[in-house]
Amino acid sequence: MEGNHSCGAIIVSADQILLISDRPDRSLGLACRLERLCACRTIGLHEQTDVAETVTAVITDVDFRRSVEIDHLRRLLSNLRTSAAPIIAILRDNSHLETVQAAAVGATKIFPANVSFSDISAALAPAIQLPAAEAGSDESATPAQNLEQARRKFGNIFRAAERDEIVDRAEVDNATGFVMAAVTDGGIRQWLEIVWTYDDATYQHCMLVTGLAAEFAAGLRFAAGDSQRLIKGALLHDVGKAKIPLNILNKPGKLTSEELTVMRTHPEIGYDLLRSQGDYEPDLLEVVLRHHEMLDGSGYPGGLVGSQIKDLVRLVTICDIFGALIERRSYKAPMEPAGAFKILQDMEGKLEGALIRAFTPVAERSAAPHFA
Repeated sequence: MEGNHSCGAIIVSADQILLISDRPDRSLGLACRLERLCACRTIGLHEQTDVAETVTAVITDVDFRRSVEIDHLRRLLSNLRTSAAPIIAILRDNSHLETVQAAAVGATKIFPANVSFSDISAALAPAIQLPAAEAGSDESATPAQNLEQARRKFGNIFRAAERDEIVDRAEVDNATGFVMAAVTDGGIRQWLEIVWTYDDATYQHCMLVTGLAAEFAAGLRFAAGDSQRLIKGALLHDVGKAKIPLNILNKPGKLTSEELTVMRTHPEIGYDLLRSQGDYEPDLLEVVLRHHEMLDGSGYPGGLVGSQIKDLVRLVTICDIFGALIERRSYKAPMEPAGAFKILQDMEGKLEGALIRAFTPVAERSAAPHFA
């Protein structure tokens, strides 16, 4: 996976927004929204790098209460080659000290921590030549609305697969952005509560797994590109189920051995479907094909063992199993997250122990109010 640290100079083109954050995972939702306005590059405040070239605008999402953060920010900003680019600072606690410190590093616009996106986009509008009608157009998008947009995009993806049509990469990318925004802004708990209301079992499962993957990526402090790959892998992992007969897919009970054999063809179906398009990355195809493989060789379809199973697959598999355990169906209540996590722990050897332990905060935050 990509690291959060790099060396050398980051070249930012003149038509990009530069988002500098001391918590890139915390800023994923903002980055996703900014991407809809203009190309946006996110860099971590503590990356061992310099910024070269000019930028259209700079947004800082850092803690101005800490002198070390301010020093790092000054270093990055000192390499910008234009004084014309606006620098928009988002505060953390809205104190007078933070306001003064933000102004001292050259912020041309200072916003409180609870700033609306419409205010940010309005401040950016002159620099990125954004039509006034579009400035803030995304402001009304609540986490629930972003989730609904993600569900619609997934529906388009699933229906395309069902009809043997092209699974549009743009739909996948857009769905990923909506997922990142919804989970970042609303949290995994709210995501699960809404997804649990879905009647379609496949939609519910895939959206559960995708939200869990977004939360997992944020907790692991993945770089934005790695977060997007994990979320895309989760979104697409069960796309092959689009070709499984509904009487098997939605059966309210245990499958017969014959039905189970049919069900277990979905990884290869999904893999073949996406591979035939020629524009899906090998690591995403690997997730679709291998998400039921186990480290001890007991999985399918290939019975892979240990290092034969890629890192991205291992991450999605943990989200997949946890999501399946906490699903809500008409004939059963969801398993309590603590109980589902205990099952994950008991699967160490089949799943990677270090990743199970890293998933602990996701399981804890998944506890819905009625489980608390």
